[in-house]
Amino acid sequence: MAGINGLTVGFRSGVNERIAKFSVLVKDTTDTTQNQQYATLPGASNAPGVLGVTIEHFVEPNYFVPQGTPPETVTGTAPVLYNLKGRGLTLQVNGIAKVYAAGAVNEGDILVVADEYGRVNNTANLSISAGTKIYAVGIAQNTTAEADDVVEVLLNFTQAVA
Repeated sequence: MAGINGLTVGFRSGVNERIAKFSVLVKDTTDTTQNQQYATLPGASNAPGVLGVTIEHFVEPNYFVPQGTPPETVTGTAPVLYNLKGRGLTLQVNGIAKVYAAGAVNEGDILVVADEYGRVNNTANLSISAGTKIYAVGIAQNTTAEADDVVEVLLNFTQAVA
């Protein structure tokens, strides 16, 4: 079970939006007290406050996500007649996680949040200049060829300089 040995932590959704599995979520900045530990989708690339990666689709009951569905068609869409805000979600925070890539990455690349869908990419592909503070998600364990390929990432939520 993934929840054993500190691999996952429970959070609450900060927004009423569906989120595809393998998406990176960040700290919800609208929750100023953090007493409920709210997580949300990143607003832009290289977003600070990385909290973890979704391990299951976070959608309303009876909403089916077929295998191979592009994550951007699910992530960020609002549910109909159901409110996901404040609902519990589980994020992987340790170990090797599967994450959607926003493009081609190489094994060993340091990956950061690439976009508002919670996908990742390396600093070169995102044109992050040297000397810029980065908020790493982790290190790529395999190579990907294109957007929406799944990359295994050794999670390491650190701040560094590109």
